[in-house]
Amino acid sequence: MERFLQRLEKKLKSIPVLGEKLSYIPAMVSLLKSYIEKEYTDLPLGTIIAITSALLYFVSPIDLVPDSIPVIGYFDDAAVVAACWKLVESDVKEYLKWREDNNKVVI
Repeated sequence: MERFLQRLEKKLKSIPVLGEKLSYIPAMVSLLKSYIEKEYTDLPLGTIIAITSALLYFVSPIDLVPDSIPVIGYFDDAAVVAACWKLVESDVKEYLKWREDNNKVVI
C-alpha cells in the first residue's frame, strides 16, 4: 500500500491544477488508508471498490488519453475521479468529519 501511495503522491505533484475534482484524491487515499488500518471501517463495500478503482486508474500508465499529452492527458483521470466522487461523496464527507472529530492527521 505504501508504494501505491508514493506513486499517487508523485503523480499529484506533477499535475498542474486541473480543478476541484482532483483535490478529492488525498481524502480518498486517507480514507482507504484508515480503512486498511482498521481505524475507520464504517463504509459500504461499494465505496471501497469505487475509490480503489478510481485511484488505480489514476496512477495507471494505461489510460484512454495518455498522460504524456500536455494538459488533456489528465482529463480522463479527472473524469474518473469526478464520477467516483459522485458515488462516494457522502461517505467521504462522513469520514472527513470523523477524522476531524478524532484529530487524525491528514496525509
